[in-house]
Amino acid sequence: MLSDREAAIARVCFDAEPNETDLESLGAPDRWLLYRKMVRHRLKKVASTALPRTKRALGEDRFETMLAAWFAGGGPQARYFRNVPIDFCRFALPRWKAQESPWIAELAELEIAIWSVKYASSQHPPASDFAFDKPPLLTPALEILRFAHPVHRAPTPSEGYAPERTLLCIYRDPEHQPVTWILNALAADLIEAWVAGDRTVAETVQTVAAAHNTEISPAFIDKLSTLIADFLERGVLLGGRASPS
Repeated sequence: MLSDREAAIARVCFDAEPNETDLESLGAPDRWLLYRKMVRHRLKKVASTALPRTKRALGEDRFETMLAAWFAGGGPQARYFRNVPIDFCRFALPRWKAQESPWIAELAELEIAIWSVKYASSQHPPASDFAFDKPPLLTPALEILRFAHPVHRAPTPSEGYAPERTLLCIYRDPEHQPVTWILNALAADLIEAWVAGDRTVAETVQTVAAAHNTEISPAFIDKLSTLIADFLERGVLLGGRASPS
């Protein structure tokens, strides 16, 4: 059956050691061993391209050990090469959090967020003019990251990073390049509250301001207006959600 053949090919490519029975059932074992080598090399290359700083921080051996464990666990489920590093990180991140220095997993999270934003879909609902009485519409190419270490700073120091609360927005600019933007806590909370798009800007501003024990004063409104103008200029905020017709 075709499904049995597909399963045998997957095992040959991703098991720690290919099974002789699978190789014999597929025929031309030497050719399939070469194919296994090519597949694994291609997947290692795309993972290394997405996570270069993480790979350097871990070292070649530890990075490839995690790749080998991922392969042995079934390998990628994604149909497209651009999603392969995302699949790998789903497997690797909890293990790096348990096994490595705390900032290693954060560095990997940063790099995979940059990769994800770069290749995120550009499709979004139609936008209307921005207004405080409308739900906001944000770009789909957006990630908010909350870290205990400033892993966005490069180059990565050999001794790692000292703890420092770090809030980052990763978004894609008009030239389709990912940008890393440092946020304060209120700005990060606002963007996260706006992502759902199920409440008006005014409602979310009131909720976030209350959570920060911040009075909505004329000075606050002035700073908020400047922040919103920055969001709009950067393309993080696209406008308001259009009312259903």
